[in-house]
Amino acid sequence: MRLPLRPRSLLPLIALLATGLRADEVQQLPDMVVERPVTRDVQVSLVELAPTAEPAAGLAALALRTAGLSVSDAGARGFGAITTLRGLGNTPYFSDSSVPVYLDDIPLATGFTFPTDLYDFSSVAVHRGPQAATLFGRAGDAGVIHFTSARPAAGTRSRATFSAGNHGLLAASASVQSAPSADTEISAGLSASQRDGYVRNTQLNQDVDDRESVSARLKLTHRPVAGTELSFHVLGQRARDGAQALVPLGGPYHEVQRGQEGVADTDFAAAALGFSRDLDAGTLSTTTSWSNWEMNPYSNRLVVFGGADFDSVVTQSQRTFSEEIRFAGPRGSGGAFWSTSRTRGSADRVFSGFPIEQSRYTTDADTFALFGRANFTPAPGWTLTPGLRAEQTDKDFTRIETIPGSAVIRRDDDWSAFLPSLAATRKIDDATDLTLSLARGFKAGGYSGFTGHADLAAFGAQRAWTAEAAYRTTFKESHLATTARAYASRVTGYQIERSFAVPGSFADEYLVVNAGEARVLGLELESSWNPAADWTVTLVGSISHAELEEFTDPFTGATYSGNRAPYAPSGNGALRVDYRPATGFFAGAGLSWTGTTYYDEQETAFLAQRSYTLVEADAGYAFAAGEVRLFGRNLGDEEYYSSITPGVGHGTPGAPLTWGVELSVSW
Repeated sequence: MRLPLRPRSLLPLIALLATGLRADEVQQLPDMVVERPVTRDVQVSLVELAPTAEPAAGLAALALRTAGLSVSDAGARGFGAITTLRGLGNTPYFSDSSVPVYLDDIPLATGFTFPTDLYDFSSVAVHRGPQAATLFGRAGDAGVIHFTSARPAAGTRSRATFSAGNHGLLAASASVQSAPSADTEISAGLSASQRDGYVRNTQLNQDVDDRESVSARLKLTHRPVAGTELSFHVLGQRARDGAQALVPLGGPYHEVQRGQEGVADTDFAAAALGFSRDLDAGTLSTTTSWSNWEMNPYSNRLVVFGGADFDSVVTQSQRTFSEEIRFAGPRGSGGAFWSTSRTRGSADRVFSGFPIEQSRYTTDADTFALFGRANFTPAPGWTLTPGLRAEQTDKDFTRIETIPGSAVIRRDDDWSAFLPSLAATRKIDDATDLTLSLARGFKAGGYSGFTGHADLAAFGAQRAWTAEAAYRTTFKESHLATTARAYASRVTGYQIERSFAVPGSFADEYLVVNAGEARVLGLELESSWNPAADWTVTLVGSISHAELEEFTDPFTGATYSGNRAPYAPSGNGALRVDYRPATGFFAGAGLSWTGTTYYDEQETAFLAQRSYTLVEADAGYAFAAGEVRLFGRNLGDEEYYSSITPGVGHGTPGAPLTWGVELSVSW
């Protein structure tokens, strides 16, 4: 059932509110800004991002130091990547994400659009659990990841950074923040990076997966009168890379032999117009945003099935328009959200010189949601936070196939959800909190663009109930802060992507099916300790068990109930020690661990990445206007796959030992 009316643009509302405010009226209002809770919420992890020109892997770098978060990076700027939080994530190609990403107030729904560079954001907050859906317009059943840019501080600040290292690494970035004033603020950043490939094609005598990108960001903030703020934010990235890094499983990690290599070119752009107004009861804000992600072309050649060439040329794009209105006050918050998007894709595949697939597809999606939460204090030391979200998603799907046969598939479906949540927090003392919560989560269904079977193209929604206990305490005398969490999720309709799944139909490669029921249990620990001045020790860790309780293969009839769910690692962790005075010599070292990850529901050992540990270190000298730094990543030269593609028996190797030097200057 479709919504009879769709929300219209909020631009007329913004203009009406802005022009209707008289300066003398505004001056009488309190100067109050209430934002989404971040650091005070025990279910939120806040990570500060140091400014650097060293190319970051976006979410993949964040996952190495965030409990419960993992990213299977397929090496193609998001295409085929899987972002999982607490055992819930997107499938490689066709489902929405269980943990959407916000870039300031710009929402990104699907995993392939997530940032592979960080656009000089200063911090990121990981909101855990479906209760985050009562705070954000775009939300999933696992949580929300929110990148935020820095607000200008006292005085105009400029920074330039340059890096160089092995594998031909060259990178540079520059940023500027204007001094805050009563009416206008400006911040901007520009970065560029390139490196040689990690994988060598010995047949062609060339590197395969070289990478080159340029990204930029600009944010303008204007306050025409006190208590009213207008903002404009634009950012983008242009990436021109070599072939996706794929090597045959079981062979050398950084060496291939094939007669042709491809490319993976992507472009991303986004813009947002914001308005906020301080009122007696809180802050009213609206955001109108647009984003566009495009991969064209993407091509590769793989040697599969005993020596046959398998060539693929794929294009994919997604254009999204979103509107979000929020009200936040000391007693609660709420809002409305509407988004419309169009995703397009095409696939041309050739097996040993014979075309086996030529198709294109379009998916139109509309999402509307109402959300909110309230805060009550029923007794001293107690806080109750009930929340509610109502959401509906409509999708239209068209697939046109010309090879192996002429066929057209048209489908349209809608999914709705009513999502309550409740959290109870007991403030034990000034340094200790205990929170118990229960919340309902939802992720809409969708369609696979890579199957010619009309009855198999659609898949259903994924729904979950999640219960959580979170305990946070601070030992002021020893400068130690610790947060521990335990959670349990009961999931119905768990979405699993299958490759080469239809017997006797070689061309139909990927589709998504729903497992009847799954269960996810987990523990998380986050701790920060300052044993002495200028010393910091951070420890994060998680253990997660995602199990399919009801799942039967729809094609073979085999039952995989009791097996581990694919894409969800058994846990992760990181330990980091830093000595960092204001000036002078500094140093730091850390290690990160990622647990075993299965990439199919059969728990096939050949298609699994066993647990691995990576070591990193930094050292340098800081002076009044900047610093020089040496850095090293994967110092043990660990060999592992950052992602595995089961259908073609290939994996994306993780980065080998890398090192470099970085110089940064501020003024």
